[in-house]
Amino acid sequence: MIVSNTKYKIIDLFAGAGGLSNGFEQTGRFEVVGAVEINKAAQKTYIRNHKNNPDIIIKDSDSESDITKINFDKVLLERDLSGEDLVVVGGPPCQGFSNANRQKNYLVSGNNQLVKEYVKAVKEIKPIAFVMENVKTIISDTHKFFVTEHGDQAKFKYSSKEHLQKIVKSEDDKFWHPDKIYLLETRHLELNSVIEFLLPNIYNTYPLLPNENWISRLRSIERRLRNSESIRLKDKDIKEVEQIIVHFNSIIKDRDKDSEWVFNSGIDRILHDALFLLETFKTEEMKSSEVKEKLGPLIDLNTFLFHIKEVREEKIIIKGDIEIEIGSKLTVKINVESYNVIEYLERVFKYLGYRIDKGVITASDFGVPQRRNRFIMFGVKKEFAFLEEVKLPEKNTNLSKIFTTRDAIEDLENIKPQEELNSYDMNCYINTKCLSGLLKYYRTDVEENVLFNHINTKSRELSKKRFAAIKESEGKNFHSLTEDLKNTYADASRTQNTVYLRLDYDEPAPTVINVRKSMWNHPVNAVALSIREAARLQSFKDNFIFEGTKDQQYQQVGNAVPPLMARAIAERLLEILGDKPESTITEELNLDEKVLI
Repeated sequence: MIVSNTKYKIIDLFAGAGGLSNGFEQTGRFEVVGAVEINKAAQKTYIRNHKNNPDIIIKDSDSESDITKINFDKVLLERDLSGEDLVVVGGPPCQGFSNANRQKNYLVSGNNQLVKEYVKAVKEIKPIAFVMENVKTIISDTHKFFVTEHGDQAKFKYSSKEHLQKIVKSEDDKFWHPDKIYLLETRHLELNSVIEFLLPNIYNTYPLLPNENWISRLRSIERRLRNSESIRLKDKDIKEVEQIIVHFNSIIKDRDKDSEWVFNSGIDRILHDALFLLETFKTEEMKSSEVKEKLGPLIDLNTFLFHIKEVREEKIIIKGDIEIEIGSKLTVKINVESYNVIEYLERVFKYLGYRIDKGVITASDFGVPQRRNRFIMFGVKKEFAFLEEVKLPEKNTNLSKIFTTRDAIEDLENIKPQEELNSYDMNCYINTKCLSGLLKYYRTDVEENVLFNHINTKSRELSKKRFAAIKESEGKNFHSLTEDLKNTYADASRTQNTVYLRLDYDEPAPTVINVRKSMWNHPVNAVALSIREAARLQSFKDNFIFEGTKDQQYQQVGNAVPPLMARAIAERLLEILGDKPESTITEELNLDEKVLI
């Protein structure tokens, strides 16, 4: 029984193109009243799919949509909204959670701090329910926050002792504990004297190379050395190497004036060795051993100083002195206190009055033609929960089948993807099947011949050869290629299996990422997957239109939450609220497909 004819209102945080909220809207029981998304191209897509209404984007006082600067109390007042009418949904950016714990670096990046902005928004809005989505690896014990000094910003306010002590029942109930952050682990033992020299003033030091692109370039050069006795710079290396040289010369010139650096002989040697090497390297081939000897200490020292900078900027509370250990490696670490991200979220949302559930769900269990796993945490305010138990949706066993790549894109097989945005002809769809099952779902509310975003990149000749070779050999990915078609990669053996992935018609797709960057190709055609085909695999309907450059559109598709998975969450949430959708996923997708005669 539907308890109310009114729609629940949604505020969509970290909205991206809008896949999560789109799934909620498909139930017919939710409408978006505001979205926060800092990316301009994604904003255009979001606006396009919400009646071209620019006011759908919530902005801060600088006319940006930066969640760190938005006062949600003010937003509710200006938009005449009440938390009792609202549901908050969103997926804080997950890059850091995907990459955490590399080389024992447990620092949580600024991106990950946006999880705390989500908590702040829920606290200020006080919605009847919330849904938070993230990568499945967020559940790992290695994903943690560190106890910080208190501050006005959410990243400090929601990780300070003052805050944490409010959400525990007693001192015995505290969930933060002693931990260590590894600032450096290196075989360059000579760095010990440099670090010892810097220790008295260590928290006022700065990286020798402040530009992270420069360090990435040097690390790229270092990686290429692993399988080579000698190396010559590539054209793409030289521009950034020249910038590094200019920067080092400016440090040397100003070192006795207003330099942020205090030098000793060890730092001088590292700087001059690297400078001499890079000057020579611009025109000459260098031996791997020499490059490692002269660049290695610079890269590792700079890594150490970047970590010190991050500790300082993140206001992490340090217990005691920096610890240095020397064995086969030089290890530098500090003592801190940390707490698990998921345990924190559970505790803080319960403290705010929500009954919650959390877990990893699989997109293909709910009609999405893709095996994508996502972590979901959702909660309902106790006073609004019709059901006593708040539980995530379970696998939909009422669906007639698990949908495959064939179900998603076979009808597009003979429609050649276009390559030019400016001259795109949207009247290009050729209907080859009855509009039933998954295909009927895709073609909802689209004119018969219209197909948006069926466009791909203009592939280079080498890419075309690779596509053709993979098809001819019935290969699976980049590793199916002959050696002569792999030789542009520095270390082909390390290439991921998802690069040049050839999709299998008879299986759901793997996790859809930016398929242009990974060069995914069609199951039977030797071409790159189009934006629309990738969107179909994500379960976007064909009436959902992506805006921006081709690269931006591919990225939006890859970053999105599959709408059908979101719809399953929405249907379950409605059930907990004592409500129901206008139609269910089961009702819409359980129709037999019949080929037109």
